[in-house]
Amino acid sequence: MIIYGKNVVIEALKAKRPIYKLMIDHKMSDATVLKYLKDASIQIDKVDRGHLNNITNHAVHQGIVAEVEPYQYKKIEDITDISNGKFLILDSIEDPHNLGAIIRSADAMGLDAIIMSQKQQVPLNATVAKVSTGAIEYVPIVIVPQLFKGIALLKEAGVKIYGTDMKDAVSYQDASYNGSVAVILGNEGKGIRNSIKPLCDEMIMIPMKGHVQSLNVSVAAALIMQVLTQ
Repeated sequence: MIIYGKNVVIEALKAKRPIYKLMIDHKMSDATVLKYLKDASIQIDKVDRGHLNNITNHAVHQGIVAEVEPYQYKKIEDITDISNGKFLILDSIEDPHNLGAIIRSADAMGLDAIIMSQKQQVPLNATVAKVSTGAIEYVPIVIVPQLFKGIALLKEAGVKIYGTDMKDAVSYQDASYNGSVAVILGNEGKGIRNSIKPLCDEMIMIPMKGHVQSLNVSVAAALIMQVLTQ
């Protein structure tokens, strides 16, 4: 797996993620980054910036790229015994920028885990890592073969499931988040799939006063997590 960007690579080093190869722009002059890399006692290859551009498809790599061990996903069994656990369930998120932003907010809010399906879901990749600014190293990500079955296992473990919808829903600020709770956020354009909705114990919504009756899913996630983790 390739990751890039100063914060992303430094957080990977802090989290002791195995790094197979680390490359920096031979003209890099950021003293703070260079000192951290030196203190980490890791071999560094100084290369031409054009080489980094090619590796990252001309992404904003800030002159530093690393080849690292792929992210290790958790299993649903790893989180079902968390007391008063607070979780986010993502149903078919497609945009890596949205997923990265959600992970960044999840770390800031102290969320216990994010649950995603193996299918119909953007994977953890370099873009997700970059947008998360390194938070990808700290937020447990649970992957389930089928979201339906994963939610069913959470319910069996006593986790209350909230869905998000604009119809027949209470304000997210009025819902009770006592005990173990998971909130489902749906696809950017379609929302939660109809096959998933029957698994929800209750539906919540974010009241809006403006003309556009929708929020970016990463913004909605941040608002909900702020209340969920209080």
